[in-house]
Amino acid sequence: MKSPVRFIAFLAAAALAGMSTSTQAAEIMVNQKGKKFVPKKVTAKVGDVMVFSNIEKKKIRHNVYSKTPGFEYIKVKIQKPGQSNKIKLTKAGTFEVRCSFHPRMKMKVTVTN
Repeated sequence: MKSPVRFIAFLAAAALAGMSTSTQAAEIMVNQKGKKFVPKKVTAKVGDVMVFSNIEKKKIRHNVYSKTPGFEYIKVKIQKPGQSNKIKLTKAGTFEVRCSFHPRMKMKVTVTN
């Protein structure tokens, strides 16, 4: 017969493991194609990661930036076709993402807690 103390410790550890409230950050894919961000609107949570991928077939370069106050950390200088960059979302709010090479490229991102 196993020790009752060990059995109770095992049950307690199993219960705590089952009650874990940690959530894994999501990766939100954003493609740059046809001189557009796809999708044009994204809702995410603090801690999620946005993955910006230049999937243009031609030699079209893009960049990613935000001038929205508090979200200036959203920045990728140059992306050649085939390149991807990840940006972790660190605060809640709404901001606009743009490409300075293609002024009509815009997307709206809303980040919640």
